[in-house]
Amino acid sequence: MLVLAAVPTEAQDERPRWYGVDHGEQTRLVYGVPESDDTSLIFICHKRGQELSAYMTHPPLRAAAGQSLPVRLSNGRAVAAFRATVQTQEMDDLLHLKAQVPLDAPLESILAAEGQLTIDVGGVAARYPLDGVVAAARPLIALCGTAARAAPAADLTVTVTNKTRRRVEEIALREPDDIELNSDAFGYEGLAPGRRRTFTIPGGVCTYEISVLFEEKEEDCCSDPLPIGQQNLCDDPRIVVHD
Repeated sequence: MLVLAAVPTEAQDERPRWYGVDHGEQTRLVYGVPESDDTSLIFICHKRGQELSAYMTHPPLRAAAGQSLPVRLSNGRAVAAFRATVQTQEMDDLLHLKAQVPLDAPLESILAAEGQLTIDVGGVAARYPLDGVVAAARPLIALCGTAARAAPAADLTVTVTNKTRRRVEEIALREPDDIELNSDAFGYEGLAPGRRRTFTIPGGVCTYEISVLFEEKEEDCCSDPLPIGQQNLCDDPRIVVHD
């Protein structure tokens, strides 16, 4: 059995460690050297997702690209098992794997532990210290853990202000991954110049692509959608329309 262990270096900031990257709607848990390409493990979650996208480098063993291999994560008490796909060989001699990993109770338990993480792929083991994983994994657990998935989505109250000289007919919203652009949440009553009002967006999403439609007196309805931009309405629940 081949064992991979982190090798200490003289520069503290060049030592591999656990760290988190939080982008709001997406978080990452990484083991490697921050601000470098030197990473051994990457776990990515999207808000309330039930699985993590995992990318792992592992000691080499005989396997072809596209082959599915059993993977076992353990801290000596909890065990998380899944299958990973071998990726195309990189310039190094390591095995590169990709997997969809259920974020279930055993994996959450591992990410809340101290001691040592053992990753076994086809009888070949790599070992990583778990020091620091609890703090680094906190954003990922908060965004995609079992408690986060069970929590009801909160409605979002947004204030829109019309600072133009034209009547706003619609405020159209689209989730970044969606194709639909509609004004259902804002409504179709319009908003006169200089006026302000609030509306409610059903919970679950923070970031939207926002467009405004103005009244057109010579048309049946209104102008073409004019993009305002993309905005995280959880961070700032205000939409201000300017000329």
